[in-house]
Amino acid sequence: MRLPTLVRVFATVGAVVMVVGVVFAANPDDVAKLKATGSCAGCDLMGAELPGLQAPNADLTNANLSNVSFYAANLSGANFTGATLDGANLKMVNLTGAQGLIFGTSTTDERTICPNGSSGPCE
Repeated sequence: MRLPTLVRVFATVGAVVMVVGVVFAANPDDVAKLKATGSCAGCDLMGAELPGLQAPNADLTNANLSNVSFYAANLSGANFTGATLDGANLKMVNLTGAQGLIFGTSTTDERTICPNGSSGPCE
């Protein structure tokens, strides 16, 4: 009796992991474009891992940046107008002079440099 229950539990967990993996999948072409050019207006980068990215003055207008990790990146002067940043990791990121930022549920810390040049956490 125990074995079928255990099999069902593992099957359910596996299905959930697969769905979550699909939900949080960035468009690989968009990730490559951002890394190559430093800009990606309108891109879908949801869930991308981009620690240490060097993209000063990046055009990220209308981009989906939900759950992206920009940990320790340089996004100074970037344009975030219309971008979705829910759940984004902006810890230790340089945002000096960035425009159009609506932090929402993104996270910053004392090592983040806010758009106005002050130390974070940013609001």
